[in-house]
Amino acid sequence: MERRELIKLVTLATGAALAVPLSSSLLTSCKKVEHVEDSSYSTQFFNEEDFSLAQNLLNFILPKTNSPSAVDVGVHQIMDTMVGSVYSPSQKQKFSESFAALKPFCSSQSELEQLKEVIALSDEKDRMVISAFLELKQQTIAYYLSTEEIATTYLNYLPIPGTYEACISLESVGGKAWAL
Repeated sequence: MERRELIKLVTLATGAALAVPLSSSLLTSCKKVEHVEDSSYSTQFFNEEDFSLAQNLLNFILPKTNSPSAVDVGVHQIMDTMVGSVYSPSQKQKFSESFAALKPFCSSQSELEQLKEVIALSDEKDRMVISAFLELKQQTIAYYLSTEEIATTYLNYLPIPGTYEACISLESVGGKAWAL
């Protein structure tokens, strides 16, 4: 694959992955998605096996460091809710097909083997698998950054913004990036 083709693919995947789900949620969803214990959460889109696989993948994408992991803040539940209640039937079908294409690469029992297979996707020739992983990764990051805990604790958060200041130093805002 040429570099130019890869850049086009990443740009297309980024725009599609962020624009469609986020714009749909802003237009059609007024209900706040609450993070609940997984034992009392009933899935809306994933079956139990796929929900568990999604949790594992999200933990590989955003593991726990000095901030919580994606699963710790409920990104897996947000993703399930978004796909289950906001996506159109055609978007659900496309997401389901993409996730199904990604599953064979993540079916190993060992977490280390699973991680190696996910990382090896960058060498994979199958564009659907690459785009499925990129879409999942981009949605994970978008939902992670928009969670209340991350936005208020690890990013600067100002619910009602003040005046616009184009050039400010990071130190003047407490050393943190701004939440959206």
